[in-house]
Amino acid sequence: MTQKSLHFDVSTGLKRVLGQELITDDEVAIFELVKNSFDAGATEVKILFDEDLIVVADNGSGMSYDDLINRWLFVAYSAKRDASEDDFRDRIANRTHYAGSKGIGRFSTDRLGEDIVLQTKLKGREERIHRLEINWALFDQNIKAKFESIPVMYEERNEFEVLNHLKSFKESLVSGTIIEIKNLRFEWNRDEIKNLKSSLAKLINPFGSDVDEFSIDIIAPHEEDRDHEARLRAKSKGVPLSSRDIINGKVGNFIFSDLQEKTTFLIVEIIDDKIESALTDRGELIYKIREPNPYPDLEGSGFRCEMYYLNHSAKLTFARRVGLPSVQFGSVFLFRNGFRVYPVGEDGDDWFGFARRKQQGHSRYLGTREVIGRIDVYGDNEDFQESSSRNQGLIDTPAVRQLQKCVMDHCLRRLEKYVVPVSWVDKAEAETNDLSRLLTDPGRARVSAAVAALVDNDDVELIDFSRRLVGLLNERSSQFESSLVDLRTIAGKVGDREFLKGIDQAEKRFEELRTSESEARKVADRQREIALRATERAAVAEAAVEVERRRSHFLEAAVNLDTATIVNLHHQVTIYSVDINQQIENLITDTQGQETVPREALLQALEQIAFLNRKVQAVARFATKANFQLDSEKIEADLASFIEEYIDGIARGAGGARLRVVVENDHPEFRKRFNPIDVSIVVDNLVSNARRAKASEIRFTLRQSASKGLLINVSDNGRGFAKGVDRGRIFEMGYTTTHGSGLGLYHVRQVLGQMGGSIDVVNEHPMSGVGFSIIIAKSGNKK
Repeated sequence: MTQKSLHFDVSTGLKRVLGQELITDDEVAIFELVKNSFDAGATEVKILFDEDLIVVADNGSGMSYDDLINRWLFVAYSAKRDASEDDFRDRIANRTHYAGSKGIGRFSTDRLGEDIVLQTKLKGREERIHRLEINWALFDQNIKAKFESIPVMYEERNEFEVLNHLKSFKESLVSGTIIEIKNLRFEWNRDEIKNLKSSLAKLINPFGSDVDEFSIDIIAPHEEDRDHEARLRAKSKGVPLSSRDIINGKVGNFIFSDLQEKTTFLIVEIIDDKIESALTDRGELIYKIREPNPYPDLEGSGFRCEMYYLNHSAKLTFARRVGLPSVQFGSVFLFRNGFRVYPVGEDGDDWFGFARRKQQGHSRYLGTREVIGRIDVYGDNEDFQESSSRNQGLIDTPAVRQLQKCVMDHCLRRLEKYVVPVSWVDKAEAETNDLSRLLTDPGRARVSAAVAALVDNDDVELIDFSRRLVGLLNERSSQFESSLVDLRTIAGKVGDREFLKGIDQAEKRFEELRTSESEARKVADRQREIALRATERAAVAEAAVEVERRRSHFLEAAVNLDTATIVNLHHQVTIYSVDINQQIENLITDTQGQETVPREALLQALEQIAFLNRKVQAVARFATKANFQLDSEKIEADLASFIEEYIDGIARGAGGARLRVVVENDHPEFRKRFNPIDVSIVVDNLVSNARRAKASEIRFTLRQSASKGLLINVSDNGRGFAKGVDRGRIFEMGYTTTHGSGLGLYHVRQVLGQMGGSIDVVNEHPMSGVGFSIIIAKSGNKK
């Protein structure tokens, strides 16, 4: 039997397979050319759209004649995959990883047009310009012809030949490549170029920081007039110009740098055999942890995840700045060696499985509509290889499966374990882009619980955490006792002895206060019982005191309270006065034998005393009005109506003759369980501040919030904040730039926090002084 060697022949039909049939999307075809520029070490890429013409020009390392013959014209050869080609690696600006490695990206030009002209000049050598002319239509004339039989025209030139729009770029070129695509197969209109620009922003880097100092500029001369019209429209409306509305200019999307101050985001990195995670909420680092890496195939991959949770407020900011809803922008994108892996993260894609999981627990899980982000991996081995079709993601490997599991378990679920228990339980959180609602005691308690649950594991090392949000609550907070367990876990994890000592002292004070208050209530109950029996006896002898009643007619007209109300008011005054006495005794005991007392300790004690004293003052104000019946410490009623009646009936008189107190209530009804004394403290403090600011009017406007809660806008026409006031600190205990105590607004925030509310400064309001916005959530709301 005769044996002989045979070989494959390649027909011209291969061009269509690798070009128009393999690369089925015009945008992907442009991406392939941009990737080549990136891999060539370019720092700038210009994409020009003109009449029946596309030009992609870069300032990369360029190619020599040998490169053209032995590489560019060598089908499916990729120097990026050839480890022996050290000279190629040295010539591409020390980039250690490449966006492409199949050696077929050059055929993307066939997808875009019939004819191409390639000009290139090698970096670092005194070479002339190498020029290729290729007519792809010649490959389609006879599919039985051999691939290598179709001629490609080559010549040398002294300089690059470019259109006028690229002349300034040409003058700066030391090396680079310019590809001109003519006789386009499809027309590129404004909307298609806008979509391309948006996709390129996601392809390179949608998160604001530069990737390898790489930039892309789009030049479309025929769209300049419409760009100008878009700028004029934005200016006339007084709104920021969306990058999506403009064709010409640098491709980029810097919205994420703004979002970092307005939402919650998590950064996860694999560093050797460890995973480090840092969660930040609206500019505040919540925690940073380190733990063992259970993904061996990801070690050395440079894995990095940056994932953002978008609440309602952040989604509005995103849509306003980017020009389209976040869900249309995409979700969590995957980047290999700095370039997008398509279609991972596109609207409708669920490569990571977020959407499937969301369907199993809509109110418990985050999905693609709530998160947006970026996953980066690096490497030129077989672990992370793109499918040759260019829009089918990564080829399945053990490393890819570990990548998907890491993103799910250590990224999405970690973000979820903070967002769901901390933010979703408070529906009004979705409307805020700052920490105002988390700086209340209920908010801080939720943050502490979330951090404690995360670090209560021997394998997890707590590197850092927010002292602003994770710390001792006010001792009168209903969450104080339960928060101690969480705080002990956190303090023990970092070995903070001072923190643990402070927790022990706070717990001791709390127990003493609870004991004294219990005794006070017993005394007050006995006094109330005695008073009621006395009242019954007095009713029998009412006729005998008719003369005395007439003599005190003036006093009765001013007060006109029934006996039950008087007894209840007396009952509360007794409780508060006993608490004040206990606080004073605690202060004396804690400072006994000390020559100096730390200001913070003294301020903390005096703040408790001042708060209780404000309650006594509030009770005294109630005692002057007959139409306020106070049957218990807490009542369930229409809170909006109660505030309106309190302002009309009590606060208006407390404002004095020079301050007009106005209330407008447009809320249909807001039933809630609340303490009337607490409500009075909020109103009285705001009225008092306006009076001290020499305001002649303070206005309270009550209406329904977007989340069906209660929104109160408060504004006055006083002198405003004093010069030098840090508005971010005005709700801190003891912070003041006047001669005040610095406790009033602190008490307001604490009280509102217990009611499920928050307060924030409003920069724009209808009056000239200070403005506040108060939001109180509906009871029992969940995400």
